[in-house]
Amino acid sequence: MLDGKLLVMKNMKFIYSLLLAAVFMGCEKEYAVKEPTLNVHLSKQTYRVGDTITFDFNGDADFITFYSGTKLNDYQFSHKERVYDAEMLLSFRFAKYSGVNANVAQLKYSTNYNGAGTIEAIQAATWTDISDKFTFPTTIGLSSGDAVNSGNYNINTLFIDDNTPVYFCWFFNTPAATQRTQAYVEGFKVFGNVISDPSLSGEIYSFGDMGFKMLYDPNQFSDSGTTLPNVNATRILWTGLFQNTISKVGYAVTAPILRKNTVNLGIDKPIVVKSVADPESSSYSYVYTTPGTYKATFVMANSSVYGRKEVVKQIDITVEP
Repeated sequence: MLDGKLLVMKNMKFIYSLLLAAVFMGCEKEYAVKEPTLNVHLSKQTYRVGDTITFDFNGDADFITFYSGTKLNDYQFSHKERVYDAEMLLSFRFAKYSGVNANVAQLKYSTNYNGAGTIEAIQAATWTDISDKFTFPTTIGLSSGDAVNSGNYNINTLFIDDNTPVYFCWFFNTPAATQRTQAYVEGFKVFGNVISDPSLSGEIYSFGDMGFKMLYDPNQFSDSGTTLPNVNATRILWTGLFQNTISKVGYAVTAPILRKNTVNLGIDKPIVVKSVADPESSSYSYVYTTPGTYKATFVMANSSVYGRKEVVKQIDITVEP
């Protein structure tokens, strides 16, 4: 009798398990993400520069993005970063103002500074003056608004090798018993110039990447109160008491800068045509401004917590002058 009851219970558990599996499979089918059904059509495939090209839609998709096939908006770079050989060009904006010291600052570089971030380490290193490679104001101005562009200097040759960093340092000074001159530096950066196609050039080291640190002897600024040299997120400022009494020197030194002979522009970003919250659209229009052959790409997707399904549709387009 007991064996019979056990058998019935086992059978019921088995049937219950089958029922649960069937319900689960049914739910999976009910909530499964469906593949987008959107189709894209063109009336023709050859156009002229400036023509409005209308891509007609038929079907549905939660998300639609578009790559025109133009530079920086090309589907082939949607998952592959754009990396190009480049020369390293250093530039900045500089102003000297409100004082009488015309030689308030010099820009130098070193390959043997140890990066300790102390005045002693700065003074122990060998520094080469490169101020003459740039354009500086010829007169003392009235404010930071008188800053001038330095021009570009190719710093590739300053590096010993790919593993030895270069440090840049501003050497500042204010003679005793003179009206101090303020020195202002902004936009100090290294730009990667892609020689083969300058339009693909980009920043290699920003001002923030430079990591400038201001160094000076506080005893030399005992006459200056809170008017002290400093660096913030966008600029370097050498300052002090206007009617200066004590001879002052200071330094604004970078973090280690390594040679980077490439520019990485990252992946190409698409144009968003439709998101899930947008109503269905029957078409999308685009205008090409340069002649050429392009592969226009639409990426359609349906997505939910249960998954994502994506369809890519591409159309070759010729744009004539």
